[in-house]
Amino acid sequence: MSTSIRLSDELVAAAKRQAELFHRSPPQQIEHWAAIGRVMETALSYPARERVAQSVGRADVDAALAAVGTPEGIARAQAEIRRTTANIVSREP
Repeated sequence: MSTSIRLSDELVAAAKRQAELFHRSPPQQIEHWAAIGRVMETALSYPARERVAQSVGRADVDAALAAVGTPEGIARAQAEIRRTTANIVSREP
């Protein structure tokens, strides 16, 4: 069963671009993003989300979320992943 919903033109355009890269349809891409969002939302505790919002400001969090999928947002995410994973030690032999 499917339900029709209204989405911003910007989100649909971003989904079309990303979907092409991963051989998905735009609706499949949006569902993929939603699944990631569900996981991430539950992975971050409420106190953790509030600490992030307080430390950088709610507007900055909103701006960061708006940048998701943009070249700048992707570059920031990649830099943060590199920064935060540099201290992780693999437990594999």
